[in-house]
Amino acid sequence: MKKLGVLLGVLIWASSAGWAEEIPTITAVMENGPSSNRINVVFLSEAYVASQRETYFNDVAIATEGLFNFTPFKEYKNYFNVYAIWVASQDSILAWVDRGEEPRTYFGHWGGLGSDGEKVEYTIENLLPAANSIVGVMLKNDDRVTASGSRKSTFVGSMTVGTGLLHHDPDYTNLQYTRAFVHEFGHAFGDLMDEYSGTLVLRSGQTERDFPVYGRPLINITTETRRDFVKWKHWIDDPAIPIPTPASDVYANRIGLFEGAFMFDKGWYRPKLDCAMRGAYNADYFGALPPFCEVCREALVLEIYRQVDPTAEIDLAVGDTTTVFSINPPQPADHNLKLQWLVDGQEVVGHSSPHLQISETGVGYGRHTVTVTIKDTTE
Repeated sequence: MKKLGVLLGVLIWASSAGWAEEIPTITAVMENGPSSNRINVVFLSEAYVASQRETYFNDVAIATEGLFNFTPFKEYKNYFNVYAIWVASQDSILAWVDRGEEPRTYFGHWGGLGSDGEKVEYTIENLLPAANSIVGVMLKNDDRVTASGSRKSTFVGSMTVGTGLLHHDPDYTNLQYTRAFVHEFGHAFGDLMDEYSGTLVLRSGQTERDFPVYGRPLINITTETRRDFVKWKHWIDDPAIPIPTPASDVYANRIGLFEGAFMFDKGWYRPKLDCAMRGAYNADYFGALPPFCEVCREALVLEIYRQVDPTAEIDLAVGDTTTVFSINPPQPADHNLKLQWLVDGQEVVGHSSPHLQISETGVGYGRHTVTVTIKDTTE
């Protein structure tokens, strides 16, 4: 791992006599391009005490490997950078059990939503000043082996979504850790909602319009049962698929409208029988995480392109009579992006190279317009 730069701001305070906090440092775990045009996943340590630095970086490595072995993040890995911010806390999360008071953690995040948001943002901005799109991931540590043990959670800005993780319990495997992390990342990055069932009950006449979830779009869940109004109807490719769709093996690999989502057994529907947004907490918890369904993958890929502009990295080399245009889009791992060059609105036929050379003799002296379009041909 490569150490980045010098701290640009002084982030230090003392919480009690005889103990002064460290200055946060940042480490590049994975870099695939400029932070100004990549999605920057930034892990922050919380409630890791000074002796647990190695534990923290091990947790970061496990989460990173798990995320980028999972579709669609595996295929779009080149669109992401990963950084780890390390700073020790004075206490682990369960220190309050010993002293009967709140643990002294760096970001004050031990209790869930009560973190010092300004301190989080100030830390990231000073250590990664050129970053554009940031997904913050707070790793919260408990150094005890306990059934109520450690929690790790992801957040974006002031939004926090948490998951109970017992990573330091010897019976809690890396597989369980990563399956929960990938699910939570789906929330934080893609605005995806939980698809697992629960004990909540819709009141008579309630619809999804009665559930404004902090302004988040309900991409992958709905109360709508009219086929032509289902928001993912473009994925329901067979008119013979019944709507709602029976939860049977016959339709297990098809997109439909399956009842049970958003912690409701009835009244809320999801696109597929199983999905990463359902399986992490609904299926056999010790098995492999189901893949994201087509509806969720579509939402994640679209969000990637909302955050990363594949046309941003363009360069010009101007000569006496020729000009070379070059573009360097981040390429997905499993397919190539399709490039198309146009000069004055006319396609340069048969030319899909990332470099285009234009000469005065070819187009004539004067003012001309060169356009490049990029198309992702994934289904």
